Parts: sequence; structure tokens; C-alpha cells
Amino acid sequence: ARMAPTPTCVLLTRGVSPGFAAAQRTEDDGGAPLSASAASAEHEKLVDKLRLHAGRIVEIDADDKHPDCVFVEDCVVALPSRGFFACNPHSTRRGEVAAVVGAAMGVSWPDVGPMFLRGLASEREGERIEGGDVLYVSGGRDTAHHYLVGVGNRSNAAGADALRTALRKCAVAAGALYEPMEESTLFLVHEVDLSGTGWLHLKSALTWAPHVGFVASDPRCPVLERALACLDGCEATEANRMRDPPVLVPRDAANVLSLPNNAVFAHPSAAEAVRARGAERGVKVVECEQPELARADGALTCCAVVLDPDFRWGPNY
Repeated sequence: ARMAPTPTCVLLTRGVSPGFAAAQRTEDDGGAPLSASAASAEHEKLVDKLRLHAGRIVEIDADDKHPDCVFVEDCVVALPSRGFFACNPHSTRRGEVAAVVGAAMGVSWPDVGPMFLRGLASEREGERIEGGDVLYVSGGRDTAHHYLVGVGNRSNAAGADALRTALRKCAVAAGALYEPMEESTLFLVHEVDLSGTGWLHLKSALTWAPHVGFVASDPRCPVLERALACLDGCEATEANRMRDPPVLVPRDAANVLSLPNNAVFAHPSAAEAVRARGAERGVKVVECEQPELARADGALTCCAVVLDPDFRWGPNY
């Protein structure tokens, strides 16, 4: 059998805050207070599993002033060709961003080069965006890269526009976008209205993985329906499977974490369905459960940012 390629991706993770008991929650489950030690033990297990699929893991120190800091995804969004975007999350979480941006800035690959900060959402301009609302979907010949942004709850249209600006700068800097090209051949940012859906973040309701397609808990989920409406007319491919029916999983398990080399981390209750969809395409499913983090609305994608040097605008840049 051919050896799997050695992973080159770098993952950013962050420790669980000693103050985790005060983490934000959409609903109180009536149980015991949140436990930082239980959450920390779960998180370490996740990081150990992730280590097998990453070239390197950068573990950012926990911050005792920020109970939600383990949810590192809300601070930055990876862009093609080693770019990244700094988010502007909810006011209670704004102080988490600097350490994550600093960690991303410090990532570099020999013979390839460093990560570049290509844009940021500005508080002064009222641009609100959290990474948990940003879902990447690979495109086709019409548009190479799609970014779905959930707006109306933790992120807004101005935040989605800040991401558009960063993608434009990133594409120009990489030499991928130049006059008289239409930028839509490279990327589109689609706003998915979350209002009235009851979901905290877009990726609580809906995720996507290459060769698997969309993962959701209900074929009539309004978030899924609105996301598909945004992509109406965009090219479906072997890799994005955007016209295939979604992989249906339990309500608390729609969040899967996709890593390079076809690894997909999924909740145990979702693993079988994801495996059934992706097996013939070489998708490897890794089961992972974080019950304590889930009580604070934490899912798998929340706890890692994937920086992949092979995620590029196109084959030549």
C-alpha cells in the first residue's frame, strides 16, 4: 500500500481556561457547574488524536481572564496561499484574538514560507465576525473557493464584507487575482441568515468536508436550506458534493472537523453516517467526543484552526 503523505499542516489549539466555569452557554442544562478540569482532560485527548494528523500543533497558553479561550476557531480564519484573517468576536471574547493572531503569524514552513495576516475585522467599523460562523466549501471551475458566513447572531454583514476584503488582498498578494479577472472566479463570500433558526453559530448547525459534502441534523434545517440557496447555480464537483443529500446525523453532532489527507473528526454518533458517505473516496473518520466542552456550546471545529500550506488559490500560486 502507498504510504500516506506526511502531514504538513499546522494546527493551532489553546488550553482550557482555569475560569472555564464562566464560559458562555446558550442554555443552562441544570447540571453541575462547568468543570475546567473535565474540559481540560477532554481537550488533551482531542489534541493527542489531532497530533497524528498534523505536522505540528501550536498550543497557545490558556488565559484565565477568558473563559471561552479554548474555542480558538472564533479568533482567526485560514485563507488560501498561507493567508489568514483576524476576526472581531463578541465583546466578551475580543481579548482572545491577539494571542491567536500572534501564534498564526509565527507559523512558517521551510522552503514554502510564513503565514500572512491579510486583513482584520474592525471594531470601529462595526465589523463583527466569529470563525464559528465561517464555513469553507471548495468550488469548481466557476468559483474556486466558497466561504459561507452565518450572519444575524454572532456575526454581521459588515463582518462578512471584511472577510471579502481580506480574501481580495490575499489573492492579489499571491498573484492569483489581477486585472481584468473577475474575483468571483476565485472566491465568493455568501451570507447565510441565521436569524430565527435558534443556532449560535453556522457551524453548530452545518459543516462540510471534502468527498463527504454537507453534514446536518435535518434535511429541512433552515440553515442548510439557506446555505444551499446561496450556492444555487454554483458548480458541484466530485470533491464538494454540494448537490448530494446532506449526511444526516443527530442534532448535537452536525459539527465535523476536516483535516488535509482526507481525515474527518466526527462525534461518535455521527461517525457511521460520515464513514458510509466518504469511505469509497478514501475518507478516514476519527471519532471524538467532548461532552464537557459541548455543555458550553463547544464542538470539534471550535477547538482547532487548520493552517495548511497546500491550501492554495490554484495550482500555480
